[in-house]
Order: sequence, then structure tokens, then C-alpha cells
Amino acid sequence: MGWSRLPFACARRSLRRARLLLVLAAGHLPAAALGQSVSPPIAEYQEHARSSFQLSNQSIFPLTVVLEVKGFQVTERGEVQDAPFDSTRIHLKLSAMSFRIPPRGTYTVFYEARADSAPAWFNILSAISGARTDAGVNVRILLPHVVYLNQKQPLRKEEVAVRAFEFDSAAKVARVQLENTGANLGRVLQVTALAGKTQSPPGSAFPLFPHSRRWTEIPWSLDSIPNRVQVRFAKFAIDTSLTSTLVATAKDTAVRDSTGR
Repeated sequence: MGWSRLPFACARRSLRRARLLLVLAAGHLPAAALGQSVSPPIAEYQEHARSSFQLSNQSIFPLTVVLEVKGFQVTERGEVQDAPFDSTRIHLKLSAMSFRIPPRGTYTVFYEARADSAPAWFNILSAISGARTDAGVNVRILLPHVVYLNQKQPLRKEEVAVRAFEFDSAAKVARVQLENTGANLGRVLQVTALAGKTQSPPGSAFPLFPHSRRWTEIPWSLDSIPNRVQVRFAKFAIDTSLTSTLVATAKDTAVRDSTGR
């Protein structure tokens, strides 16, 4: 299969937060309900990648797919926002930019990517048309394959700090703000709140981007107030005792750090 260079001008169009779900002309539906999927949805490599992802069409309709490449950034609250794809630093080749998938069929996209400096990250977005709901409504689906090109050196423990700890008794959640003070990308595998020997179910995993802060929420339905936080990474863990700031009501959704910013 021949390789074609990616037209990077496609990065001009907006990709909203729904990049990780489906954007449908007739509303939002679960991906499995329409029978389309991408595997894997997230891939991580060191500095360069020679890999592939597979699109699956389990419907009875043929599908047309157009690929787009986007940059992105993540806010402190975990919201995904558009960013231009940096073609001056990230070099990407795709085996195809558009294709059709037959009913009950699959299609594999091969790609090569390298970064002049790591870490780097981007999203290969599959815009799928031709799918229909049970009511016969045509829909357009966006499925992402997110690629991280990580640095060789892992994130270090001394580069991570717990900046704030909140407890919302009405919403029954604890909120933790982490800061990555270094230039390396890391992935938080698990965040747990504790009170004595009692602990919460772990929060979700997420990337911790260089020179950035990130809030995460942890469910807490116990009567006691959490006073300790454990954060686990691949190479190290942070375990620290903290006095949580109480949030008075569930209506107070503003997330603040200990300095009130």
C-alpha cells in the first residue's frame, strides 16, 4: 500500500469536546448502537511511531471515511480544546486519507509519526458518513485515534505537586488539583482519597501534561471527611495527608485552588 502525505491544512476546522464521543446529525447516540468503532482509541509511543489503527463497520450499510488530523489541549477541568496541528515539529504520514468500508467490514490505517522534540500529541479523526439509525436517519460519526509521542525519560516524582484538596459533601466528591512543574508528560493511573484506613473507589486515569495543572474528582459517599490523597503513576506514587477545603453546597461548582484563584 502506498503512502500519501497528510494535507495538514485540514487542521483548520474545529473539533469540539465531543471528539471522544460521536457527533451525530440527529443527536448523540452510543457508538455501539450504530456499530462503528476504532481500535485502539489511544496509543502511546516513545518519540516516534510506526503503527496502525482499525475501523470496524458492523452495520449493514457501506461507510465513507475521511481522515483529519488535529492538535488538542486539555484544560484544568479536563475539557478537550482545539489546537493547531504542529506540522513543523510533528511529521506524520498516513496510508490513506479517505476510503470506504463495506458492510460488516473493517479497514486498517497505517501511519508513521515522529516528533523533533518530545513529548507531542495529536488526534487522527475519522469522520464517518453513511451510517443510519433504526429510524433511517443519516448520521455523521467522529471517531478519534489519539496518539502520544512520549519523551524517553519518565515524569519524575519531584515534578509533581498536589496543589489543592476539596471536599463537596453535597455532591459526595473529593477534588484534587495536581500540577506538573516539569517538561515531561506523565499519566496518572489512579487517584484515591482516604480517611484513616477507609478509602474511596479510585478516580479515572488521565494524562498530566507538561507545565500544567489538572483537577480530578473522586467519589466519596462516606460520613467521614477525607484527609489523605494517594496518586499513583507508573514509576512512583505520592501519598500525602491534607486538610480538605469544604465546599458548602452542590451548587458551588467552581473549582478553586488553595490561593483562591
